[in-house]
Amino acid sequence: MIPILYLSHCGSSIGGGEKQLAYLVTNIDRKRYQPLVVCPDDGVFVEHLRCADIPTVVLAVPSWRKAKSLIARYRAAEKLAALAKTHNATLVHTSDSWLNPYLLHIRKRLGIPVVSHVRTLLTTDQVRKYKFNEIDRIIAISKESKTALTQAATDAQKIDLILNCVDLDAFQPAPRPEPSTEYVVGIVGRIEPFKRQKEFIEIATAVIAQNRNVRFHIIGAALNTPEHRAYEQEVHQWVLKYQLQEFLHFRGHRTDMPNVMQELDLLVTLSAGSVIAEAMAAGKPVIGTPIGSTPDTIVHGVTGYVVPLHPIEAIVNKILAFATDPDLNTRIGQHARKHAEETFGIKAHVQKVQGIYEELLK
Repeated sequence: MIPILYLSHCGSSIGGGEKQLAYLVTNIDRKRYQPLVVCPDDGVFVEHLRCADIPTVVLAVPSWRKAKSLIARYRAAEKLAALAKTHNATLVHTSDSWLNPYLLHIRKRLGIPVVSHVRTLLTTDQVRKYKFNEIDRIIAISKESKTALTQAATDAQKIDLILNCVDLDAFQPAPRPEPSTEYVVGIVGRIEPFKRQKEFIEIATAVIAQNRNVRFHIIGAALNTPEHRAYEQEVHQWVLKYQLQEFLHFRGHRTDMPNVMQELDLLVTLSAGSVIAEAMAAGKPVIGTPIGSTPDTIVHGVTGYVVPLHPIEAIVNKILAFATDPDLNTRIGQHARKHAEETFGIKAHVQKVQGIYEELLK
């Protein structure tokens, strides 16, 4: 058995990164690898892992770059190194590249290889700040992230491009869509500036001006921080401002994403993330913008469309085309499911990651 230590960004909630980490550790070859996941706080993700029989430890890991955490971060780094040693870890893999400094501390203490998973958009300055050039292997989920890494002089041979995966059994196309006079468009994710729910409202307003049979769903909730709560309040105010109460509905935080996808006819994403693969696996077309992993995930014109956010008329026109052409919606949705089956399977994803482990451990 090869013990591997995983560092998670969060233990109290399940976002896209946590979902992807869970796919990996619950499907890894348990006859060969022995995972141990470290979460910085307790909650639903920790419970999810433990229910799946994944050993999980809660250990506070403060932000490395904040001056006030100078002493706390060193203590946390030492505890992580001691935990890795006790677990006899032969490799450490972080699911959040902002934890790179902790990875490098363990590497220095124990002399074992480390892997950093890049799930966010990076600038070249961030690549240098988080010392990606010292990481043994880097997994990027988009060409955009890989480009930022190489532009900051990171050795391209250390970088692997591996797209997100999805549970193809859980996310299935509906057997027979229920006929409806209303066409439902959804955006999924935390309510925060990066997800651009305010722009989604502007798009909804322009669509409704031309087709009052379209409905819009905002699925997700804000984190309990002043910034996110303020943004959530603005989003609700914009719905009133544009008089969309009849046409746009807030569905809140949902944990039953396969059911959420069945409630939609079309997914629109103005950021990126694993929700694209989930919608496609459910046989839904997707409209996204050219950011992050979106262009790598959507096959333009086949499984959906990659359209610039500005001017919004381009996205508006695509939504109107889908809403008025059921055959187009069905055809693109079928292509989306087929592409998901060929590209986003968990088994193939895990095998690629295990291949990296084997190379590092030779």
